[in-house]
Amino acid sequence: MLATFILGVLAGFGAPYAEPRIKEALKSVLLADAPIEPLEMRGFSLALCLLGAAILSMIFGSPHAAPLALGAVVGVFGPRLMEKWKARKTPDYDS
Repeated sequence: MLATFILGVLAGFGAPYAEPRIKEALKSVLLADAPIEPLEMRGFSLALCLLGAAILSMIFGSPHAAPLALGAVVGVFGPRLMEKWKARKTPDYDS
């Protein structure tokens, strides 16, 4: 179950990096006729990364949907939350 969670985190974290490659692959097939909006492309790349993570999870023998989805949420929003945490202002008690 932990391996499935880690695969979900990797899928969520890697989706923005996979998006340009997926867009290039789809350019010759779909994008000539009907252009895809950027938000749709982000969702599609996340879905493909999750599908790949689910296939790997089935190969490893621990296919659980809940840890995979929770890991994807952590992978997508984790970097943003870390940036917000680092940017917070700490009070100066010395002055």
